[in-house]
Amino acid sequence: MSETTLRRIELVVLATVVLVCGWAAFQRNHVWTDEISIWSDAVMKSPQKARPHHNLGWAYYSMKHYNAALSEYQQAIKINPRSVRIYVDLGRAYEAKGRYDLAEGIYRKGLELDPADYKAHIFLGELYHKKRYTDLAVTELKSALKINPGAVSAYSILGSIYVESGMPDAAIEEYKKALQITPDDAKIYYNLGIACDIKGLPEEAVLNYRRALHIKPDYPEALSNLGIVYGRAGRLEEAISLFNKALDLEPESITTLLDLGFAYEELARSPRRKEEAGELAARAFEAYRKALTLDPGNVTARQRTAVLTKGGS
Repeated sequence: MSETTLRRIELVVLATVVLVCGWAAFQRNHVWTDEISIWSDAVMKSPQKARPHHNLGWAYYSMKHYNAALSEYQQAIKINPRSVRIYVDLGRAYEAKGRYDLAEGIYRKGLELDPADYKAHIFLGELYHKKRYTDLAVTELKSALKINPGAVSAYSILGSIYVESGMPDAAIEEYKKALQITPDDAKIYYNLGIACDIKGLPEEAVLNYRRALHIKPDYPEALSNLGIVYGRAGRLEEAISLFNKALDLEPESITTLLDLGFAYEELARSPRRKEEAGELAARAFEAYRKALTLDPGNVTARQRTAVLTKGGS
């Protein structure tokens, strides 16, 4: 495989996207619509009780009606100002609206009420991670783990922080701790695969991507990243197959379309596929064209289509 392709087919660290089919989304929304009706009725019947307001706020939050959720949480806190759970959920609603400073203050208020609430430490740590306050994030997450060593999400967030900080060894350690608790978590295997690939352990990366796919076969990011590892190893036919499977699940992934184009281009240069070079180049062009349809300003896709139009390499 050429050095050019090695530069192009490279690991992309993506936030895991949970894919939900239209019917499942409809069912979920239907459930939460029912919850809103149930708890709205409860609020009308018992307006001075905190629990109905809190639960109605959670139902609104789950439907992404954040302003309505904030209103109910604030009412619940007026009634019960000592509930850490309400403060934590209020902080999450502010965080969902991008009001990070307000969310931070709310999480801290919750921790003033109960310093041993490990979930509040986790949410505050995750918020600090979003704000790029890495040291503070690590401190909060480690505090959560001192309180509850079984808090899987704290290990997982720590792993992500260490990956982003260029510390794959530390990330691998955290992900492995998480897997000791939840050995069937596809997302953690996927993230462990990323950390192994960054560390330069492609065989272990492949193993962990495959474990993720064994648990969750319809995992487009795992399929795509496994294809990237295979592409770097010169296993281009397998890489192309994986990219196409990923695109079946997530057809608007520009990253995967670009990787598919790169793989087709490289395969077209292979002496053993010389007779198919034109067809493979056309498939590469089509992948780039689709990427441009989704993102007309994509520089890479535009450059590659221009080169292929001229018959270059």
